[in-house]
Amino acid sequence: MSLFVINRYEGEKEVETKNEKKHLSELLKRIEERKQERATKKESSVSQEHRDVKESDPKKRKRKKEKEIPDTSIDSSVTESNIETQNADQGKLRKKKKRKKKDIQNVENNGESETIETKDKTVQDESTDNQEKGISNKLANSNTLEQQIPEKPSNFLVLGAKTKRKIREVKRVLPEWLANPQVIPIDLNSGPTIEELNSVLDSKLVEALKANGISKLFPVQASMISWLLQGNLDRQQGWWLRDTCVSAPTGSGKTLAYVLPIIQILQSRLVPKIRCLVVVPVQELAAQVYKVMVTYTSHTSLKVCLLSGASSFQQEQNSILKKTARGGYVSLVDIVVATPGRLVDHILKTSGFSLNDLRFLVIDEADRAANWLEYLPEPHHHPPRLTLFNMRHSKVPAQKLLFSATLSQDPEKLNRLGLFQPILFTSVLVSGKDEDVNLDKEVDYFVGRYTSPEELTELAVECAAEYKPVALYQLLIRNDTISKTLIFTNSGKTAHRLTLLLESFLSEKNVTIGELSAQLMPKQREDMLGKFAAGEIQILVSSDALARGVDIPDVQVVITYDPPKHIKGYIHRAGRTGRAGKPGKAISLLTSKQVGIFKHMLNNAHKAVPDIEKLELDSIANAISYSSHVEKLKEVLGEEKQNNMQRVKAVKRIQSVVTE
Repeated sequence: MSLFVINRYEGEKEVETKNEKKHLSELLKRIEERKQERATKKESSVSQEHRDVKESDPKKRKRKKEKEIPDTSIDSSVTESNIETQNADQGKLRKKKKRKKKDIQNVENNGESETIETKDKTVQDESTDNQEKGISNKLANSNTLEQQIPEKPSNFLVLGAKTKRKIREVKRVLPEWLANPQVIPIDLNSGPTIEELNSVLDSKLVEALKANGISKLFPVQASMISWLLQGNLDRQQGWWLRDTCVSAPTGSGKTLAYVLPIIQILQSRLVPKIRCLVVVPVQELAAQVYKVMVTYTSHTSLKVCLLSGASSFQQEQNSILKKTARGGYVSLVDIVVATPGRLVDHILKTSGFSLNDLRFLVIDEADRAANWLEYLPEPHHHPPRLTLFNMRHSKVPAQKLLFSATLSQDPEKLNRLGLFQPILFTSVLVSGKDEDVNLDKEVDYFVGRYTSPEELTELAVECAAEYKPVALYQLLIRNDTISKTLIFTNSGKTAHRLTLLLESFLSEKNVTIGELSAQLMPKQREDMLGKFAAGEIQILVSSDALARGVDIPDVQVVITYDPPKHIKGYIHRAGRTGRAGKPGKAISLLTSKQVGIFKHMLNNAHKAVPDIEKLELDSIANAISYSSHVEKLKEVLGEEKQNNMQRVKAVKRIQSVVTE
């Protein structure tokens, strides 16, 4: 209520001020009119006196003076009365002068304008002049006072208004767990040997590692194994486990970092239930994680299933559930590896599919949208507050494990994941020993940022836009032998055209070129990826389907034909090589317009911009008859278009016959 009262009084003051200004302006107009009248009278009197001075006849001047002398024969009583009236007028004049001084002082001290009324119109010209001067001074003082009143400072910014005040820069304040992470060494050779983990890992898991040619673990794997196994002991005592985020470079072994401890914890279970859910963004990465899980659960009774769309929906349903004679459902699996869309389909459409007994929720490449989380049952979606009542009566929420090479540092995005007292493990690029890390300096630039492995060499090439395929051809044949190369484009159509053009360029080189994109069927994509991994295909042109997390062995060169729109895409593409301590090259192919965008993207991520090599390709284009290859490509694409149209028409004819 106080706000309304204040506003009401302020409004009344504004109305009073407007009325006073209006009244004073009217008085000023009247004053100006009187000044003009007096000025005309003075001019006429001055001209008359000037004419009198010019009169040289002393007799005339004498007669004039005599006329001006009053007649002494007038009654003395009248004269005395005139004198009394003059004295009274002078007394009134002195009183009005005092009142005017007080008014002016009040205006100067309080800044308030009070109206001046002139009731006596018989006052002499001198009093009128003084009164007019007082009014004009009063109005001037009121205007200056209004100008001198300081405006109240406001923190609100008026859109479109110009301000000279410097706006204070807002500095981001990170949550405690992001600002003070657990630092993992980035040197892959600094991890422990298998023999050093005999006291921590199960002996059968150690044998499985040796059978797969692993004699040493990476730092991120050693850190996560110790952390998760210790958490299992805390859970047995009734504690809720902290959610864990891991930000480490591509190829640093993040998959095994959660596969090994989860298998060791769950292998002692008695009844099969879905206790671990691994969510990955694409089918290829899901298939890879599934194979790793199957490999290291082979010595246990744990069962793993894949829900990614590679099989039919009904086949996936039959692989995870079994209907009992009483009409209930029994889980056939312990670990589920799924893509987000397929997972939501099973939650909504598969009867008996339950995640109530979930203990581990692994989100691989967690920086993508996680809208699917809202479909999970409570308390796994958002855990309740940690209170004594909730600990006794609420279910224990699943421990979330987030893994990514480009983990978001945005607290708002991370808050959508519903993390419970999270902890961050990250690799920080530093010089010297890890215990000498200055977190205030280093973490600012690298925690949750976009780190690349030290074994990766990053290069960039600039060329004319019309000669990009020629530049790609030049990069491929630069060495005597063509290395195992993965080429990324921004769309499936571009990948298809580029594949056809490269096949035309390299027809005489005895090189096999493959294509992989969402335009292919899942089975075709799986076969193509298998051939490339086995070395049957030397060059694979792909969309971003292979950009995230997929581990393809022995990829020596990654070429980004179309630059990605965001730094995350660049990091994930380049991370397909230089993995697990092996050297690799990542080359970006740029046009002149893309150079500035490329530099800006890397600078914002605090990454060093590589030297950009300029290629002159006119002579090479003429040598390989580039224009003729382009014409041939147009013919092939035209034939494919006609074949597709005929195929569509044939399908429509069959459908119409069936409906009839």
